[in-house]
Amino acid sequence: MIRLSGISKVYRVKEDASREMRDFYALRDVSIDVDDGAIFGIIGRSGAGKSTLIRCINMLERPTSGRVFINGTEMTSLPEARLRNARRRIGMIFQSFNLLSNRTAFGNIAFPLELAGWGKADIRDRVREIASLVGIEGKLGQYPSTLSGGQKQRVGIARALANRPEVLLSDEATSALDPQTTKSVLHLIRDINEKLGLTVILITHEMNVIKEICDSVAVLESGKVVEQGPTLKIFTSPMEAVTRELLSQVIQSELPESFADLKFSKVPARGEDLILQISFFGSVAADPIISDIVRKFDVDVNILAAHIGHIRSTPFGTITIQLSGDEKEGALEFLMDMKLRTEVIGYVARPSDITH
Repeated sequence: MIRLSGISKVYRVKEDASREMRDFYALRDVSIDVDDGAIFGIIGRSGAGKSTLIRCINMLERPTSGRVFINGTEMTSLPEARLRNARRRIGMIFQSFNLLSNRTAFGNIAFPLELAGWGKADIRDRVREIASLVGIEGKLGQYPSTLSGGQKQRVGIARALANRPEVLLSDEATSALDPQTTKSVLHLIRDINEKLGLTVILITHEMNVIKEICDSVAVLESGKVVEQGPTLKIFTSPMEAVTRELLSQVIQSELPESFADLKFSKVPARGEDLILQISFFGSVAADPIISDIVRKFDVDVNILAAHIGHIRSTPFGTITIQLSGDEKEGALEFLMDMKLRTEVIGYVARPSDITH
């Protein structure tokens, strides 16, 4: 298990105007537990503190306060010599690949093994083994300048795995890649996680990355964890505004702009329509929910916005609907009783531009 307990990182910086020194908190009291073998995502906007946090995990940055535990070892208490050895159990992949341009793919993957004192025959066998795992066995003689972005990242992943680490850290590893290559690299990370039992911590600013492979996620904002939990729960029941904003990258849950001027009331009035947002996941996503309420309650349903996708292999989605008819409150009660997250946005008079 990886445990971060009360991690803070403070830098002394100069004020632009006064030039006086002040404390800048890059991280504030961050506490996260990551289960063995999990893929844990840490997401936030630019400047949220993500890269500082990942550097505190592998102790390239020492936290100002707090403790870091990796598989029972308190990294923050280790002297430098022991820390160097402990870091060999942590693999790291980077956004910019960080490959040595004067070395072939083979040489890049072999580099950490050479530093660890491996013999030449063992290095050769290990490089070939790990190159086969990541799908670049035919590229070992090529230099980075001749490789595509996806191939470079696969070399970076192979290098990170060379020393048989227990933990793999990924710092925006797919943000320099096109969408198709991103998907293939993420699938590779998931495959490695499953085959080797590695614990993976993945830093990103893209919810699509979280959705694709992460078991759990923490949302970082201004150096603080504002929300964390299983990915499915965060997607279907976000509590914080920053989380909802990040989710808007992959879920269109807002009403179309043409409805922006609608004035909602929380109290129903005669003749007004009911606007609901329904979130669903798992097997219920295949149920004919809309047809059911139309048949059971003789209501009219207008779909205002909808999104359907998958979190890993689990279907999920949100749908915003307008309910009209005398039995709309009965339909609402029916929806509330199902395994759905149903939110009442409000009641609104029926303008002609919604119904026609």
